[in-house]
Amino acid sequence: MKWYHKLIYSAVNAILPASVKRQMMGVGISTVPANNNSLGIFNWLPKKYQRAHNIDLTKLQSYTAEELLELLISVHPDISHALYTYLRMGDTELSFTAKKNGSDDEAGQRELDAIKEMLETSLPSPGYQHGRSLDKLDTIQRMMIMVRGACAGEVVLNERCNDVIDIVPVDPSLIWFRREPDTNRLVPWQYVKNPHPKSGEEWFGQYKKIDTPTFIYEEFDPMVDDPYGRTPILPVLQAVFFHLQVLQDLKAVIHNQGYPRLDISMLEEIMLKNIPPSMKNDPKAQQTWLKERMDEMLNHFNSLNPDDALVHWDSVKVEYLKGGNSGPMIDIKKLIDIIDTQMATGLKTLLTLLSRHQGSTESYSSVDTQIYIKSVESARSVTKRFWKRAFSMAARVRGVQTLVEADYSPIDLRSEMERVRDMRAKINNYVLAEKELYITAEEAATEARWIMGLNPKIPAELLDPLKKKHVSDSNQQIPPNGGD
Repeated sequence: MKWYHKLIYSAVNAILPASVKRQMMGVGISTVPANNNSLGIFNWLPKKYQRAHNIDLTKLQSYTAEELLELLISVHPDISHALYTYLRMGDTELSFTAKKNGSDDEAGQRELDAIKEMLETSLPSPGYQHGRSLDKLDTIQRMMIMVRGACAGEVVLNERCNDVIDIVPVDPSLIWFRREPDTNRLVPWQYVKNPHPKSGEEWFGQYKKIDTPTFIYEEFDPMVDDPYGRTPILPVLQAVFFHLQVLQDLKAVIHNQGYPRLDISMLEEIMLKNIPPSMKNDPKAQQTWLKERMDEMLNHFNSLNPDDALVHWDSVKVEYLKGGNSGPMIDIKKLIDIIDTQMATGLKTLLTLLSRHQGSTESYSSVDTQIYIKSVESARSVTKRFWKRAFSMAARVRGVQTLVEADYSPIDLRSEMERVRDMRAKINNYVLAEKELYITAEEAATEARWIMGLNPKIPAELLDPLKKKHVSDSNQQIPPNGGD
């Protein structure tokens, strides 16, 4: 954008009434936090990770898929570990590049750097400000891709709609879309638990219309006519249900058969010999008396501690329970292996990353790792689209028209020694290509500097030596017979 374009833009922006700009762009934050309470009471935010452990995991079918995934990432070891590994694996540097007509845009790059710096700076406030940073926002959005199947957020503008003051994430599970009857355009609405409508807002019950260009929603692997996207770990729910049922059955089996139990026999013949004389001819009284003696013995043995001595009359016979189930037994190890495989498949992760090792060879493990990295990069492509739209919107609000490219640094699992060795091999390839006159010395130097992490632009003091690198020295003596 030329200087006079910026001048015209600033003039028009100053002339337009604030009400018109608010209608066009929105002012402040249009979305509502999920834990907002407009009543002004009981505003204490619960600690979800503490509340999650109070839920009965045997009754998970009563929850929705969104609630289940949010719950299980805090209480289920495999799902929590899979999400943790995914977030750490994709935690590489996020960079933004401004382009115009295929080349770098210096003015646009300055604006992108300023927006990035704005996100790293606290908002002006005399009181406490919750920390914000681009890395934190990006981690939240990448987590939403796995848990919700989409990421959403809003570019928050100031009162005059001529600058960006924040970029806030929004829970995609609260967003619902409606089609306009005339244009078939998708319009987002946000569900608000405690609605408090204000003037100028459009509501439908507990749903607030978020029809503003500053709101951004990006979905992951959507179906046709389904703008919500699909979370890649949703299929794990069925494996989790089966896994929990198996664990409950194992608990019952271990409790019943996993520990030695006492077999106590009360000799009925001896007991009848010691029955009171008044009951010998009364069968009903005999049964009552025998039951009382049985209950006494049962209460006595139930009250014993594990290390108490066992003292009893010889009318009671005590030994360990013998025998066992002679029928076919299930190989529990094979069953657990099947559940582990289903769990890893549902989580789109590797058994190795879940600390399961089922004898994979090194070649297969290497291929699996590369596939997993591709999966992480595929999920990050959604957040790249989100950040591209967010920074493009922020740049346009500031009066700069530029093409924004967002990208993450590659995921590199190599050790420092392996990286140095590979860098040396790449540089040697360019040295050989330059020696065989496949490329020029300047091209080889540019590529070598880029590989070493330096500015690819060759310094002026090195240009002349590079140009003279293959020029023969006129004073050099040629050996007789052409040399060796």
